Amino acid sequence: MEYLLKRYTNRRLYDPQQGRNVTIEEVAELVRSGKRPKIVDNVSGRDVTLRVLGQAFLGSVGNWSDREKSKEILWMLISKGGDESVDILKKTVLASLGAMEITRQKAEEVIDELIRRGEVAKSKRSEAIVELLEKAEKSTVAMKDKVVAEVEEVVEKMKVAKKKDLDALETKVDELIATMKRLEEKLGK
Repeated sequence: MEYLLKRYTNRRLYDPQQGRNVTIEEVAELVRSGKRPKIVDNVSGRDVTLRVLGQAFLGSVGNWSDREKSKEILWMLISKGGDESVDILKKTVLASLGAMEITRQKAEEVIDELIRRGEVAKSKRSEAIVELLEKAEKSTVAMKDKVVAEVEEVVEKMKVAKKKDLDALETKVDELIATMKRLEEKLGK
């Protein structure tokens, strides 16, 4: 369901349905609630939805639990750019959507159809729904693991320095600076 928002020149977002300004966080909440906001520039009428949704996405990045891995993924996406990054991002988004795709209501619809066709006994309805939801969850976890593995593989192929590599290099540079200072002191005496 499309939900119209307007963006003004000062980047303020306005919700004409509610007659009030909204924040980027509220735009993200609209998306999470199942609404599909369409954001248009108030002056030109140009669709700026992608830009605002991108800002909402980036705002949510700060809430990711594994900050180091999240930074590496974002560095890789930005540095690589182009189709490969978009493909990785699509796979990641699709994997996360998989968790929401089979809701209890959808599972009930599938099982009711199987009952109607005689493939599942009506007395086993509850068990079949639980089993379908468990399989969907396992499938989602497997897909997420696969996407994470692919992202890690691409990062590895790109030869991106990891935090531990940079920390080790920083330690060596500090040691080299200390050695140079000692040498300068000896030469100065």
